[in-house]
Amino acid sequence: MSSDTTDITSPVLSARNRLMATGRYLGDSSISDKVQWVREGHGHVLALLPIAEDRPDATAADSCPVEADLDFVQRPLSPQCATLSAIARIDREDFWLTSDGGYQGPNSVWKEFLQVKPSCALTDPGSQTVPSDFGIILQTLQKITDKCVTPGYTAGRSFFSPSDDSPTRFKLRHKLFEGLDADLEYDDEFDRPSTDAFSMERWPLTKEKNRAELIALKPTHRILPIPAYDVAGDLIKPSAYRRSLQDAIVEVHFTMSHWGIAKAKRDVYGGEIHLIRVLVPPSGPSRIERKRRIPLHIEIDELPPRKKCSV
Repeated sequence: MSSDTTDITSPVLSARNRLMATGRYLGDSSISDKVQWVREGHGHVLALLPIAEDRPDATAADSCPVEADLDFVQRPLSPQCATLSAIARIDREDFWLTSDGGYQGPNSVWKEFLQVKPSCALTDPGSQTVPSDFGIILQTLQKITDKCVTPGYTAGRSFFSPSDDSPTRFKLRHKLFEGLDADLEYDDEFDRPSTDAFSMERWPLTKEKNRAELIALKPTHRILPIPAYDVAGDLIKPSAYRRSLQDAIVEVHFTMSHWGIAKAKRDVYGGEIHLIRVLVPPSGPSRIERKRRIPLHIEIDELPPRKKCSV
């Protein structure tokens, strides 16, 4: 086995074994029987089915409620949000997981900066050296979404693509802003100096003209970096999101929600990124992304280097 193959196989298999042991890995189809949709506001969130063993004082009798434990029967455990996991490749084409989601100003998708949610599509890792669970992952996600269907509604295209009938990818997004807690007087984690790489003042933007709109949110909101970590376990800086994540093989953890659009009679499902861990970095920039390097000095009698023509 070559060193390149080992570099891919080792972290992916290690992650798969670790995630499989958690019971929340979508490559194990039985996870669909351990979750339920629960009402939250006008929609639903995916939660773990409560089990008796979750209680600190649980006993063997709790797994089968009897009359002696009526309190447990009448007041079931509060549902715990289900954080699912998968191993996938971040799609190169359907990639908007940048510092501002490509926001260029108010438009039909984002009416204001506050609404922006960077997103990406997850697809088959495509490695020949590691058995892929991605087909099972998609089937399990379909079983989960089928549990929450509004009668008379059709499924929207916000989660699976290109279609719900034959998906090859699923989409996740990141909530970029969070409202400040009025009761919290001081939080040194988010009270960043303007020189910090994660501050609003230095946050990378697609269009610098939108800086004022971003800064205007500072009194009421904090900006949330994408919880994405490189192979060394370090938080990836906003300026490096594209080169570090696009086309990378990753371990991703996320939660799910559902809501209905009454006017269009459509069910919509959303996946919110909880954590991304890069297992195999992108192989390198595409031909389009390679930049020509201009030397700072040349000798007068030196000929320019030969350049290969792409065909």
